[in-house]
Amino acid sequence: MQGSPATRDFRLSYSRLQSFKNCKAQYRFHYLDKLPEEGTSIEAYLGRRLHEVLEWLYAPGEGSPKPAFDAVLGRFRRLWAQHWDDKIMIARSGWVTADYYQLGQRALAAYYRRHAPFDEPVEAVEQKISFTLEGAPHLAVVAIIDRLDREAPGHWVINDYKSGKRMLTEAKSRNDMQMQIYFLALHAHHEGIRRIDVIWHYLQHNQQVALTDVQWNPERLTGALIRKGNALIEAENDPDGLAPTESPLCGWCHYWHVCPAKVGQTHPARRAD
Repeated sequence: MQGSPATRDFRLSYSRLQSFKNCKAQYRFHYLDKLPEEGTSIEAYLGRRLHEVLEWLYAPGEGSPKPAFDAVLGRFRRLWAQHWDDKIMIARSGWVTADYYQLGQRALAAYYRRHAPFDEPVEAVEQKISFTLEGAPHLAVVAIIDRLDREAPGHWVINDYKSGKRMLTEAKSRNDMQMQIYFLALHAHHEGIRRIDVIWHYLQHNQQVALTDVQWNPERLTGALIRKGNALIEAENDPDGLAPTESPLCGWCHYWHVCPAKVGQTHPARRAD
């Protein structure tokens, strides 16, 4: 395996890698400077509420019946109201708060119809797994799996909920780094693995993409993560090189107020009502 440019522990996650890929300045503001964000996108807010409802729906229980749809919808509405604040922002042109609120309810209704009576062999929800990469003990990888099912001894199913508009094709899903990190986490946490299936649940579209018995190469994935992790460490050693990358994603970034590329410009997002 490849060597390490650092001796200190470095926490590595998919969200950290994605932040670096999207915009190095945003990465700096969040992970190095630890600046507070000015606002929360309503898309992120909706995603959290949907994840919370599905976590509650699938929480393992001793013989407890699954809730009726009215209870699921009621929980979504309560969570939406409970966590609402005046820092939630809308960047999407032509959309208002009610559109996202209704989108969440429609997504839950479609999911409920498709998956009831929810008899999947759930092993865990929101399972956090931390592990170090072989050959790179300085890299501590953290993964949080939305739902983990165990179909049979040694047969696992990783489920990931996606609340956004973007969908991956089956071909692109085969190279999805997030699921590959979960795949490595499962191998690090469990013995006797015979088969792993992965499923992306696209809640907004009521569609799913599933890969059965994935044959990813753990050594190759580990090597790729080591390279990416070491690149982050090297970048952090030269924070002046973490320059902004302007893109349509800027409209959803809440570090606009400190970004050197946005000096004198007004953030296009508006406060949700």
